[in-house]
Amino acid sequence: MTGSNHQPLVFLDIETTGATARTSRITEIGAIRVENGRVVSEFRQLINPEQPVPPFISRMTGIHDEMLWDAPVFQTIADQLEVFLDGALFIAHNVTFDYGFIKSEFERIGQKFNMDRACTVRLSRRLHPEHRSHRLDKIIERMNVDVVNRHRAYDDAEVLWKFFQAEYTTHGDALFDHLQRVTSIKR
Repeated sequence: MTGSNHQPLVFLDIETTGATARTSRITEIGAIRVENGRVVSEFRQLINPEQPVPPFISRMTGIHDEMLWDAPVFQTIADQLEVFLDGALFIAHNVTFDYGFIKSEFERIGQKFNMDRACTVRLSRRLHPEHRSHRLDKIIERMNVDVVNRHRAYDDAEVLWKFFQAEYTTHGDALFDHLQRVTSIKR
C-alpha cells in the first residue's frame, strides 16, 4: 500500500453505555494508527464511564461494571488519545456515532475536538452498491474475516483496517480518491 503522500489514518471504534452521546458514555476505545500503509501504533483502553453499564449492553459487548471500576475516566486518557489521533483522518463505521461520543467526552472536560473524518459505511456503499446492507456484520461476512471479540472496540477497529486493506488490494491508490469523497472536513 503506497498512500505515502496521504495523511495518517486512524481506524477507531468505541463501545458505550447507550446510543446518545449527551446521556451515555464511552466504556472502551480501540484504534489502529496507520502511516504510509503500515500500522505504527494501537490504542486499547477500557474507560470508566462513571455510570452503570446497562445489562443489554453488557450482554452484547461483554463489558461489565466490574471491569470498569478500576479503569481510568476519560479525562485521564484524553491527552494520550489526542496525541494518538494527531494529524490523522478519523475513520469509523458510522463515523457520526463514534466521533460524536469522542467529541462529547472532550467537551465534558472543557476541550475542543475537531478532526477530518471518514465513514466506512459510506465507503462500503460507494464501492459496493450491489449490496443491500453495509452493517459491520455484513462486511465481516462478505470478507470472511474471523473476529474473536465482535462488539469489542479494538477487534471492530481491526475489522475496519482489514476492510480498508482488502479494498486497497482491489482499487490501489484510487481507494484514497474514494475515501476523500466520503470524508467530512470540519476544521
